[in-house]
Amino acid sequence: MKINRIITIIMVLLQREKISGKELAEKLNVSLRTIYRDIQVIEGAGIPIITYQGSAGGISILKNYKISKGLFTKEDVIVLLKGLNLLSSPILNEDENVRTLEKIKSLLSKHDLNQVRNDLSQLTVDLSPWLSKQNINNKISIIKEAINKQLRLSCEYIKLKNKQDSRLIESYKLIFKEKEWYLQAFCLSRNDFRLFKLSKMSNIKITNTKFIKQTTPDALSSFEKDMEKRVFKIKLLIDNSILERILDYCDEQDLHKLNDKQYIVDFNFIDDDYSYGILMSFGHQCICLEPEYVRKEMIERTKKLINSYKKNDNLFLSNYYLK
Repeated sequence: MKINRIITIIMVLLQREKISGKELAEKLNVSLRTIYRDIQVIEGAGIPIITYQGSAGGISILKNYKISKGLFTKEDVIVLLKGLNLLSSPILNEDENVRTLEKIKSLLSKHDLNQVRNDLSQLTVDLSPWLSKQNINNKISIIKEAINKQLRLSCEYIKLKNKQDSRLIESYKLIFKEKEWYLQAFCLSRNDFRLFKLSKMSNIKITNTKFIKQTTPDALSSFEKDMEKRVFKIKLLIDNSILERILDYCDEQDLHKLNDKQYIVDFNFIDDDYSYGILMSFGHQCICLEPEYVRKEMIERTKKLINSYKKNDNLFLSNYYLK
């Protein structure tokens, strides 16, 4: 990870009088060109770098230089540490995270470090789900390797209406959006960039075929524009017993108290199976008031659910108890 590598370079340069670019590249397992790009970033941050030519040459920080408060203040370091806490799992593995955290902490005095620890204790980020689900961490690990090595991935992907097909893709960026992980990738079969939901990806394998990176479009802009066009408000009548759950999907300003037991809710809705599934998950404590066609569709879906239970009830129970 770039921030991890740059901090490592700064720490090495502060501890050693001089080091060659080749040695840095070997230590960090990157190209010499990458090292010199990182050195430019460090210089841009205000750290005075000196390079020496020839066989005894190398890279060093100006003698007696110390990191000034103008470069990394205590507040800056807190931001860095909080950011790493946000990325602690599953983007960074445990070893990477511990090493980077310790390097950043070394920029602080003992007194300031205690204050930072108190500040960090007020924030906990855990991206894992409450209930157990498929191993997203393993998928992310494979995808990260493919991104770093610029190797194509093959996978199976479930499309709309549960149709599954094989995809060959070039991975660019992992994205965490609204409780779900996505991958921005160039799809060879569609000849275009796509967002792939990790939960719908299976049998992910790294191929031996390298790819040349293209200029990537904004990962979410087209998706968000499409969503904005599809979203509209519906009115719900809800029981106050599901108020807490409703707030997972809307804001307090969308709630209008009707009486001590009921609320009218202006609810963001998209006319698809996913949104109807959300409404049905609220059970009888939620009724759609308008528009009329959404209300009728909810009635039809409820009827189908009841009929499905009635139709299969006796057959299912008899077969179940015969096992």
